[in-house]
Amino acid sequence: MKKVLCLLAAFILSPSIAQAHVQWFVAPEEMKNAALPFDSISILLTVAVFVCVVIAIALTRYSRFFWLTDKLICGAPGISRKIYMSYFMIMINVFFITLLLQGGFLAPNLILPENLLMLGVVLQVAVVVCSSFSVALSGFVLLLTAAFMAYIFASLSLNYVFEFISIAIFMILNGHILNVADRWTGFNSDGWLWRLSITILRVGIGLQLVALALTEKLINPGMGLVFVETYPVFNFFSILGMDRISDLHFVYFIGISELTLGAMLALGVANRIVMLALAASFTTTAVILGLDEVLGHLPIFAAAVILLLECVNKSRRQNP
Repeated sequence: MKKVLCLLAAFILSPSIAQAHVQWFVAPEEMKNAALPFDSISILLTVAVFVCVVIAIALTRYSRFFWLTDKLICGAPGISRKIYMSYFMIMINVFFITLLLQGGFLAPNLILPENLLMLGVVLQVAVVVCSSFSVALSGFVLLLTAAFMAYIFASLSLNYVFEFISIAIFMILNGHILNVADRWTGFNSDGWLWRLSITILRVGIGLQLVALALTEKLINPGMGLVFVETYPVFNFFSILGMDRISDLHFVYFIGISELTLGAMLALGVANRIVMLALAASFTTTAVILGLDEVLGHLPIFAAAVILLLECVNKSRRQNP
């Protein structure tokens, strides 16, 4: 029973490594040739994830039986959309300004060819400058930048493209909340438009988590293995006294955990619980890996806070 409880707790904590882009810390030439283990331990880890999914869905659907869980899981925050957008754009602008100062392009491991460096700088400067008078226009530029990234980096862009496309669309649909000039878009503050933008943001971040789980853990476990060996503090199974769970087992575990959380978020299942787990993981990763990890994930932080507060599932009250 103790081990089962530890595994359930581990499911909540495991995304802490999942939220770190492994490719930021592991060079392609460092990746080991490794295969994921498929044994009784892997089956047990899979079952633990499945059990946690069932618990999360049950807590969400029947939260009204408990006042505290009802408030935590289904309570609406009632925060002004202008506050949301102000926070969101501050985070996005700080992210791009930091990238420009560091000479980066959207992510630390995306290195533009020399003949395209200036274009990359211009696009990122335009995102920041345009946001000062038109958030929607800034969103259009970001959408163009994401398309440029996808064209130049092909399959590598899968680790970022869903995130930036959904963020760009969110900015386009909601720019009018901050800027009067954005009334040219024809969008207004009707409830359905806000809900649509939240849904697009939720699906985009969810698909991004799925892509990261596949590309950096499940399909290329050697990359995750090098990361865990470099930062052994992430494999907390040894701390829990479960020495039979190897580093490769742990890579498998975080891979299926991230895949599951991403799929649940994209599908809108147990949104608040999923976002609570992800928010905890963002914080843990930032504390362990430092400021660079925080700055690199500012767009995710920007989206995560809004999704945590706004993505509310309705609970179901059953008659006794």
